[in-house]
Amino acid sequence: MLYVAFVHNKPGTTVGNPDIVAKSKKWWNEGDRPAGIKTVGFYGALGSNTPDVYVFECPNHDDIHVMIDYWKEVEFEIHPAIDMADQFRRQGMEVA
Repeated sequence: MLYVAFVHNKPGTTVGNPDIVAKSKKWWNEGDRPAGIKTVGFYGALGSNTPDVYVFECPNHDDIHVMIDYWKEVEFEIHPAIDMADQFRRQGMEVA
């Protein structure tokens, strides 16, 4: 199933912090991320307090709970999602 997550760093969490960088490497490179979570995209707005947006696929809620428990430094607001561009294409729209 497709999900969209709005993500904010909790107060006191800074990007580039060596502990966060090491934790990220474990998540992405060393197998801490559940195999069921497939990243579709990460998006962030520059120069604003707008939350980052993560789009991912996941077959079960257990893997989502693992992600939330692992990343205690961030606040997640997660919602089921649909691919709107795919729906428009099926209706004959030429979405780029």
